[in-house]
Amino acid sequence: MMLTNDRDHKGLCDTEPCLSSFQKPQILPTPAAPAPPASTSNATRAKKKPRNSHDLLLEILDVLLSCLVVAPCVIAYWRGTWELIGVLLFPQNVPLSALCSFLIGGIGHLVFTLTQRFFIDNIHPDKHRLTYYVLSRCYTFVFGIVCVNMWRGAWVLCDWLTSSTSLIIICVVTSVAILFLIATRTLRNLGAAPYSVIMDHKSDYFDVETMFKIPGFHQPGLYLMDTLFSIFVIGTLVVIAWRGLWGIMDLTMYPGEKAKSAWASLIMGYTTVALTFVLHPIVRWISKRINGFFKLVFCDIYYFAEFFGAVNAWRGIWNLLDVYVYPDNLILSYWLTHVIPFLVLAALKCSNSILVRGVFIDADGVGGECVDIPIHYVRLHFERERNKRKTMPYNHKPPNLVGKSPNDSNAQRVLIEKPSKEEIKVQPTTDATQLV
Repeated sequence: MMLTNDRDHKGLCDTEPCLSSFQKPQILPTPAAPAPPASTSNATRAKKKPRNSHDLLLEILDVLLSCLVVAPCVIAYWRGTWELIGVLLFPQNVPLSALCSFLIGGIGHLVFTLTQRFFIDNIHPDKHRLTYYVLSRCYTFVFGIVCVNMWRGAWVLCDWLTSSTSLIIICVVTSVAILFLIATRTLRNLGAAPYSVIMDHKSDYFDVETMFKIPGFHQPGLYLMDTLFSIFVIGTLVVIAWRGLWGIMDLTMYPGEKAKSAWASLIMGYTTVALTFVLHPIVRWISKRINGFFKLVFCDIYYFAEFFGAVNAWRGIWNLLDVYVYPDNLILSYWLTHVIPFLVLAALKCSNSILVRGVFIDADGVGGECVDIPIHYVRLHFERERNKRKTMPYNHKPPNLVGKSPNDSNAQRVLIEKPSKEEIKVQPTTDATQLV
């Protein structure tokens, strides 16, 4: 069926809208009286139940995907990259290797932070989709090596300057780092996978947050100082805290049995992760109802629980890879865990999960946002599909396979129009055969 073209009926449609033969006049309903509050609340509650159960299922799928797929891939990538750097970068001189790693990581972080506006303005899928995809993944690959170098350099230098075998020294150094993070309200940065799944989304692909969020164009000097402080002070303190808790686990949890220690750490880590996920709705509910100092303390306790779970999960998976993935051919083991996890994450469009960038402030956000866990992979996928279904009937137009001339269109338009009563006149002299 075809709609009547309004342009062919200008004289009729200048004052009032016309209707074609098959269009029905719409009768606007009068506003109904408001329903009683009880029935409204019952209807709303009935509508919310399936949606809430659906959202709960998606949240569970997100958690399972993060814990069973994304987090192991991120940890494996870091393990392979870390060990390959140790093999390729001055392996005979550990302090020099660590110093070079620290410089590569620090300078690389500085460059990627200062040039983020350039990447945002010039690399966009709306301009060149294929170029964007290739360059963005190369960006993630190089930035991932930079992040691993930064952490490896700070970690090994801390081992070399202090001690990796003295439990007392490790506890003191770790306590100082954690206290400084608490004082600067940056304890939140101790979290890692499986508490985050960073999507490769075009809107924030190249964003790198600094601690004080100073705009670079208006105050370039302060922006540079903000960037340096975020990278070399807060970033290094986070590494020292991780190194401390990891070292404490090495010295206290089956120190002579690597496989047994790894399994124990994995079980402890994922048990803590499960508890923090189960308690997350309660923590979010409480954080909405407290403010000020008590909210900060409450959030810091939750951040520390996430930190403990993440470190043990990383230590367990890392050491299990050392034990079970080609222990007789370490170079092959390192290359496999360097390449394959990155390809898997890139295929899942969450390769940015390997990056450690940006500084986040404790208890920052409205209501329960300060304790949100950024895992929305499955939910975002279903939301996009739902939006596509909603917009498809309105935006989809069937293709015009056969081209029609203006005369054909006019003829078709005349055929579907309903003739008026004046036009229906039977001629008395008309023969029946002519009518047929």
